[in-house]
Amino acid sequence: MKDLLLPLSSLRGVGAVLEQTLIKLIGRNKVFALLLHKPTRVEKISLCPRLFEVENDELIIVKAKVESHIKPATNRQPHKVVCYNPTGYLNLIFFKIFPSQISKMKVGSEIAILGHLQRLAGENKITHPQEILPANEIEKLPRLNVIYPLIAGVTQKFLSKKIGEILAKISDDELGEALKILHHFKSGDVEKARRYIASKELLAWQIAVLLAKNNNKNTKHEARITKHEIGSKFLSKLPFKPTAAQLKAIQEIESEIFSSKKMLRLLQGDVGSGKTIVAISACLAAISQKKQTCVIAPTTVLAKQHLAYFRGFLSIRIELLTSATTKKQKEKILFDLASGEIDVLISTHAALEDDIKFKNLGLAVIDEQHRFGVMQRLKLVAKGENVDLLLMSATPIPRSLMMALYGDMDISILGEKPKNRQRIETLVMSAKKINEVHEAMKRAVLRGEKIFWICPAIEENLEMELTSVKKKFAELVEIFSAQEVGLLHGKMTEKEKEKVMVNFSHGALRILVSTTVIEVGIDVPDATIILIENAENFGLSQLHQLRGRVGRSDKKSFCILLYGEKLSANGRRRLEALRQSDDGFFLAEEDLKMRGSGDLLGTKQSGFPDFRIADLGLDCDLLASARKNAEIMLQGQVQDYQDLLRLFDYDDCLKMIASG
Repeated sequence: MKDLLLPLSSLRGVGAVLEQTLIKLIGRNKVFALLLHKPTRVEKISLCPRLFEVENDELIIVKAKVESHIKPATNRQPHKVVCYNPTGYLNLIFFKIFPSQISKMKVGSEIAILGHLQRLAGENKITHPQEILPANEIEKLPRLNVIYPLIAGVTQKFLSKKIGEILAKISDDELGEALKILHHFKSGDVEKARRYIASKELLAWQIAVLLAKNNNKNTKHEARITKHEIGSKFLSKLPFKPTAAQLKAIQEIESEIFSSKKMLRLLQGDVGSGKTIVAISACLAAISQKKQTCVIAPTTVLAKQHLAYFRGFLSIRIELLTSATTKKQKEKILFDLASGEIDVLISTHAALEDDIKFKNLGLAVIDEQHRFGVMQRLKLVAKGENVDLLLMSATPIPRSLMMALYGDMDISILGEKPKNRQRIETLVMSAKKINEVHEAMKRAVLRGEKIFWICPAIEENLEMELTSVKKKFAELVEIFSAQEVGLLHGKMTEKEKEKVMVNFSHGALRILVSTTVIEVGIDVPDATIILIENAENFGLSQLHQLRGRVGRSDKKSFCILLYGEKLSANGRRRLEALRQSDDGFFLAEEDLKMRGSGDLLGTKQSGFPDFRIADLGLDCDLLASARKNAEIMLQGQVQDYQDLLRLFDYDDCLKMIASG
């Protein structure tokens, strides 16, 4: 158990550089995390086939006799080992070879070779064999080749070897056996093994959220007023009438802020349902208690948008803190926060830093809450005493999953949109009609409208046939002009992104070519068209989020979904579902039914926790039992579940218990 909790550098052959590479690949610096890096597929290995019958690039194990070594005449030529098999000659090709490899292939020796056979101009060859052993040790070679997701700097051979070494040392309990079946595919039901591991992962998650809920049960000590006037005045001065759902959510939130119980509430609202108005009302309720409030968002762009929105409605002291805040500005903010001069701090992850201290924090609001972990939200509320917590999400979560996933909190749902919003018309079109689309976009630009043009990739990807923003940007600059077309993607700096967004929101840019970095929170009322390339490759919930970037005014808006030649039946179902419905909760349910584990894009944008083995498209039924078992375990002793929490990276929950 202890060995599985050690850092990756504890593994033989893993130095500092390789450790960082592995962390990028698997997301954690823990030996056990390697065992949660599940294979994508398994490749059967042909054992001792007749060489003339082998398919090109087929993975084989073959016996052969070494006849000669042909050394390279120049540095550009490979080292060639000529081998004989009764069914044909075979050349082993090495562009880099070590003395230890040469010693395994002495002339006259019989060897067993594992590798992909390639046939070119009648020549059988294996370039850089995966394994070479003496022929009498052929049984040691695997019969199946397990394929893992990789990253530059990590090979299949290395990853398989390290995972094999770890598996050889773990105990033969149920979890250990399930992990061995998952990786080795040797015996047993692989899907049954995956489901068992998934049940443990979901159990660890449920224990973590229940601990968070229990930690939030402390009561407030001071007396609370039962109503306040500043919130009522704010609502009465709005230029529009709040929806019934907004008013209900505000009432639910205020009743908890004014109660003796700490609030832990999720505000779940579809695109354009008006969550920010509810958040402002919540902040005003806390301020009426002489408390400070903090609103955090996952990106600088979204934080700045909140700042503009809050300042547009309120005349109280509101400040912004991000990674781009200068040292001098930050010092001033820190001083004013600590002295109680600032009423509302709007920030990114920067607010979680240890040097950020409030005089009297009473309410924390976390926007796009699924971008923040359980422990991050606890770290924020720890910056005050008895802090109320409001989590917001624009990513609709299927009703069938909401309570099971987020049973640690109360939930308010905004199920309607402001009355002045027109329905977005959604069109599904073949990419072959791109010239017609260009002409339509020209007419829209002449009318003064603004357009989002979404592509799934930054760089060109010929293998996956995905449209890149860089290529599309160059095309559209030729059709329109460099002054009218902007480019936005995740590899740009925050300053570059902000400059482009300001120019698109308030400047001369008419078309913004972007990846999905604009998916959440970007508010450009003048944008009336969003065009999504390769739409069939996106998840349904993500397409709905992207569509929500338009239709944010009383102007008629359009969403154009362009699909490619390889449109699957499932892809067509997704696009048709989006064309027919604008109900985010309905679409989330449909997405869950269709999604499974194989979506090419968008599965990380679903609003679900980032599970590594569990797949909520397949394992929804495991949630209820995980919840029940978590409740039972929490009624017992801490040691009953602390190992599970450590394995699945909820170590901080144990620190929380220790600190009370």
